[in-house]
Amino acid sequence: MDSGMNSIESMYLNYSGLLEEFSEDVIRSRYAFLYKECMEFLKSQNLESEVRLDEVLLMHAVLDYFSDVSRLKKFHHIHHINETKVIAYETFWLLRRKPLQVVTQRQDDFLAFINEKFVFSRLAAFLVGNRKDQVLREQDKKAFMNYLDTLYYFLKYRQYDPKMLELMLLGFRAGEIWGRQ
Repeated sequence: MDSGMNSIESMYLNYSGLLEEFSEDVIRSRYAFLYKECMEFLKSQNLESEVRLDEVLLMHAVLDYFSDVSRLKKFHHIHHINETKVIAYETFWLLRRKPLQVVTQRQDDFLAFINEKFVFSRLAAFLVGNRKDQVLREQDKKAFMNYLDTLYYFLKYRQYDPKMLELMLLGFRAGEIWGRQ
């Protein structure tokens, strides 16, 4: 993890002003959080020997995320962005930079979309929140699984941007509210 953290100073020239606006601690904290999530994902899938985390690409994803957040905050005259925007913009930049790199070949295509699998797991956890032990009715479970299948397909094969990802997450939340009526 150290080499990625040390390169923040060299990358700083390409991301002018971010350290002043957000502080090095905030940027390092986001990097460390995403680094830990990536490594936990690889471990949970037993992929540590087949996939590596490229720390430079992860740092670029983090800095690109903060660049977008900076523009958002200035444009909307806000001090903080909501959690849906956070996950949408993180997802976009993680998929754009693809920090998880395959280092071995397999007979199947399981690793072909490893970055998409990673962000998909993050999005699914975000959508479920603290209700992961909640039992769904069969029809609700089927609808939720269809939504997740569509989301994963979208991440793999469709063009997207952070605003579209945010809208997909907000649409899910709106459906939850409607379903409670």
